[in-house]
Amino acid sequence: MKRGINILGRGGTTLIAISLALLLVSLIPQVRTFQAKGTEFLSPGEDRLVFNQLNITPHQEVQLTVTVEGKVTVYLLEKSLEYRIFNGTIDYWFNVTDLQENPDQIIWEDEVENGEYTRSYNPSRVMNATIIVYNQPDSEEAYLQYDLELRNALAPKEKAQNIAYWAVPIGVIMATPWILIGWKQRKRNSANRLGT
Repeated sequence: MKRGINILGRGGTTLIAISLALLLVSLIPQVRTFQAKGTEFLSPGEDRLVFNQLNITPHQEVQLTVTVEGKVTVYLLEKSLEYRIFNGTIDYWFNVTDLQENPDQIIWEDEVENGEYTRSYNPSRVMNATIIVYNQPDSEEAYLQYDLELRNALAPKEKAQNIAYWAVPIGVIMATPWILIGWKQRKRNSANRLGT
């Protein structure tokens, strides 16, 4: 019985230490590894490729800030566009009707009208990501200013914190009997020393 309590208690204290370490790792700030800024005029029916990245991992976060005069739709897609650079311009193919046929490729789709918009995304698995800004054909010309950042973290923040929040109480429950028995034994030993 005593050996089982010792193993359980030591396992509990180890679980507490690992949980606290995970919690500290999740508090380390992210490092910006990529940044793109731009200013664009979008004619009606026109779109702009803002971001196209292969293999975004759960350790990475994409943050987009857009200031718009006019009305545009911002898409984050779970796909990568094939593109080529021709005479200094990026040539790619994008069609909004394809998104209506494959809505599972849309991670988020937001309309922005005359204002500022900030959104970030942290994937739960490794995936491709593309951000497209699209001006509807029935809209007027739109002025777009964007700031995009790709940030890396040591560990996925939410996952590490969730594990820590659950593991600490479990570790405390596992370690409590062992700590209480050790405390009672020390108290008995000190009382026996004082009595002799």
